[in-house]
Amino acid sequence: MKKQSLCPCGSGKPQKKCCGDKLQMNVFIQPFANPEEREEFLKNMAIGSQFHLRFRAHVHYYGKDILSYKREQPANKLRNEFLEIFSSFMTDTLEDSCPPSWKECDSPFWEELIFTHFPHCMKITPQEKETEKFLMQLKNFVRWLDRKVGTSWYGLVNQYANEARSDLKTCERLLNYLFLCDFPRLHHSEFNLELAMQKVEYKFDQFSERKDSLFEVTSRIEDTIVLTEFNTNRTYYIKGIPRHLISPGLIMNGSIGRKKGEKAWEWYHTEGIYPNRGRKYMKLNTPELEPTHV
Repeated sequence: MKKQSLCPCGSGKPQKKCCGDKLQMNVFIQPFANPEEREEFLKNMAIGSQFHLRFRAHVHYYGKDILSYKREQPANKLRNEFLEIFSSFMTDTLEDSCPPSWKECDSPFWEELIFTHFPHCMKITPQEKETEKFLMQLKNFVRWLDRKVGTSWYGLVNQYANEARSDLKTCERLLNYLFLCDFPRLHHSEFNLELAMQKVEYKFDQFSERKDSLFEVTSRIEDTIVLTEFNTNRTYYIKGIPRHLISPGLIMNGSIGRKKGEKAWEWYHTEGIYPNRGRKYMKLNTPELEPTHV
């Protein structure tokens, strides 16, 4: 599978979902043999819109199966949430490199979905149950897929889910903590995003040095977290993140800052938290190296 390339603009988003969108647009043409066929296509688009299925999916094999799975339980909220994550993986992350059939969705396909794409899509919730919900829904879907298409992916996906559970829960706890540090009223009905962003921007202005990148947690020294930046291997000493939430090997995507006269850096903006096993599917695009949650 190809690595998910992060945009060099520093947004932390995959390049093709950020500035890359301005560079290229793929267009698909769907011919219809008769008005009934067109009407059926429009109905499918309406159903797919309930979980943000991109139009391009309707002309590929996986789009038809995803819609069939949706139709079996149209009001199932957990199924809709899962399909939104899964369909975005097929149409946005993989796009033109998507496997040509379910039988050719090899082990890296499922590994990237679980260890890289899902953490990127993970929501911030008071219950912190997104990991359990996603893994349960993924196993349900793959069991259904094996029966419908004749594949045999359930054993592998179940193994990956068991291996990922603990690390994904660690990522979810840390992700929620970091977001609530910036937006402590996030889950309250009176939450004001504009006011909250003003406070974040004020904090941003206090730093004389800033760095936006991907970092790996390499060690913990008392109340200091040691991060190593992906491209440069430069080491940063971070204060303010509770030791019990951090595990060496975690990948942190976001921004750090340092105030004038301070030795330690602070973590101040979060784009994503990933298990180390997802690292092989990520890279940070920079002009020097490239001639690839609420």
